[in-house]
Amino acid sequence: MGVRNRVGVMAAADNVNPLVRRLSETSDSLVCLTASYGRGQLGKDLELYLRTMGNLAAHPNLAGCLIVSFEPESAARISEQAVKAGGQVQRLSMLVEGGMTRALERGHECLAEMLEAASAAVHEPISPELLTVGLECGGSDATSGIVANPALGLVADALIDSGGTAVFSEPVECLGCEALLKARVEDPAEAARLVETIKKYQEIALEQGVDLTGVNPTSDNIAGGLSTIEEKSLGAVSKAGSASIKGVLAYGEAPAASGLWFMDAPAAAVENLTALVAGGCQAVMFSTGSVNPVGHPLAPTLKICANPEYIRLMGEHVDVDLSPVITGEITLYEAARRVAEKLIRVINGELTAAERTGFIETRISRIGRSV
Repeated sequence: MGVRNRVGVMAAADNVNPLVRRLSETSDSLVCLTASYGRGQLGKDLELYLRTMGNLAAHPNLAGCLIVSFEPESAARISEQAVKAGGQVQRLSMLVEGGMTRALERGHECLAEMLEAASAAVHEPISPELLTVGLECGGSDATSGIVANPALGLVADALIDSGGTAVFSEPVECLGCEALLKARVEDPAEAARLVETIKKYQEIALEQGVDLTGVNPTSDNIAGGLSTIEEKSLGAVSKAGSASIKGVLAYGEAPAASGLWFMDAPAAAVENLTALVAGGCQAVMFSTGSVNPVGHPLAPTLKICANPEYIRLMGEHVDVDLSPVITGEITLYEAARRVAEKLIRVINGELTAAERTGFIETRISRIGRSV
């Protein structure tokens, strides 16, 4: 079940991004999905890319997706993945059509058909068990750990108690909290996998000569009052509430059942959002101290902030203002209710700040070198 009803225009590889941008300019109901790479990728890196692109093309918020490539084989590979995931897709090859002009003409014809089909959709009530919501934080500061993330955690708990699903990730921002999270995992094998996933990101940093233990690598976190990655992690994991954890998902993998899940995806906002959305999240709740403005093109991304200073500075990018908790005007539970009520309105069609401003981006993580 989707909470948006749009049509995607996806580049199978970066060499057709200009064509995809042109095609997507004709209607607000079209979503532009450019490619990060798509060529020269091998092995697990290519596998991750194709799985993620296929899942994005089949996202529930899309009524259909036109997959555009230079040579037809690139679009065919992604189309195969999308169809397996239940997507409605069409393909367009710039080489087959014979250049930009003819590809634009044929592409517009395809998209007109897809938009017409999408317009036949009827709004229906959605129950919580049909919802999957991503949990994200970025530009974190002291108010994130004290207010915004705990408020998200309360909303996540309520969603899960109602039969829904929530997904959190950013393993590097779980460093120091391994024991706390492990104790919440139902399956011992999955508990061990969760710890190994967190450890993997620490090892990635060590391979590059960086020890994250006892330090904080980002200047905005330091300016926001966070002293170490462990302190940051304690605030970050609070957005996952208190529910038991079902297991660990690969990058862009969809949950197999309802409940709370942990995804293996890096903390950089655009990459992380892309992973959560490829995993089927229809919407994302994104807490932020310094107001990271980015959202994902496919899933409405709510920006939730409790820092009065940054709300004054970056207010156009904030969806839910929780600073009254800091000033003592409302409780944390009232703050959570504000987030939940906003989420419901967004699910019913209200635009987020990222959607209104067009501050949206998609990007898939690389785990290998190009050849």
